[in-house]
Amino acid sequence: MIFLSALKVNVDIFYYITAAIVYGCIAVLVVLSLYYGRRARRNVKKERVSRLPDGFSPLDVQRIFIGKTFPRRITRALVAWWAERGYISVTRTGFFTVELKRQKAFPYHYSKNAVFFDRGTYVRERDLFSKLFGRKGSVTVNLFLPMFRKPSKDKNEKYATREDVGVYSAKHYRLKIIALLLSVAPFVAATLFMVIEKGHSTLLVTLGMAAIGLFVLKFMTEIPIPFRLVWCGMWLGVPVGMLIASNLPPNDPAFINIAASAAMLIGTMVLVQFVDYRERINLSDYSDIVNYRKFLLRCKAEELSEEDYRAALPFIYAFRIKPLVGGKFKQFAAPEWYTDRRGEKRGAIL
Repeated sequence: MIFLSALKVNVDIFYYITAAIVYGCIAVLVVLSLYYGRRARRNVKKERVSRLPDGFSPLDVQRIFIGKTFPRRITRALVAWWAERGYISVTRTGFFTVELKRQKAFPYHYSKNAVFFDRGTYVRERDLFSKLFGRKGSVTVNLFLPMFRKPSKDKNEKYATREDVGVYSAKHYRLKIIALLLSVAPFVAATLFMVIEKGHSTLLVTLGMAAIGLFVLKFMTEIPIPFRLVWCGMWLGVPVGMLIASNLPPNDPAFINIAASAAMLIGTMVLVQFVDYRERINLSDYSDIVNYRKFLLRCKAEELSEEDYRAALPFIYAFRIKPLVGGKFKQFAAPEWYTDRRGEKRGAIL
């Protein structure tokens, strides 16, 4: 009886130690995400930015915001940008589709005619343009679908520098790793406690399953999200379900199994995204983009000129704010590079 009583005391102590580890990791993770998630915003200058630098591309917006470019997500922004630069003309052929006609070649980055904000982004953009047209003079594009269906696997390997150079520092990636470990640690601690308490190692297998499922869900981005969710539903759902079912309240008064499972899923997929440590030079560019977006959202229609409209059009789509600001631009005629076979001539065109 004395032995069993001592064992129960030891289990209780271990339980509360595990609870302290679980909630301690969660608390540190939340603090990291809140503090570093607001760092870039805290450095945004209070100034009016009504125009971005010449040569500033929608791809530059993505690179400065997230350190990567995803041309598949900004079809309309790229169409408007290339048309404004004189590379293409646009003919609206249907509600969903436009015909793009190449007007001139996309100059090499070393050409005197090349105007760009970031050389690496410009080189990538030129490759995308060449990939889209090839030797054809025109292509038809569905504005509601990506122009580039399959991202190139070697999109960074073939270039001299990575996209995130000048955006994120080494500290940024160290913080990301720490945040990932803090997200996973509660689940590992809770599982180990249940293994010791139950006296068998079956639950250890679930750690391996969870690791595989989490890796695929988080890092195998080439697999479409629906397939990843279905596939990882088993590899993550089974370990999480077994852990929670193994010790339900009131046997788990601190809800450590539920908290540990939530920390792993929410932490790795959501909170880690907020951990953000940018290079100082990037903070200035980030500030300009945020302030330009504020200008587009807050300015009144009478403050805008047709030149503002032409300059802003690609970024309305890059920022995904057309529903919020489109009404301000209905006063302007469509640019000369745009025609609509349906007869519409005014407003935010794409």
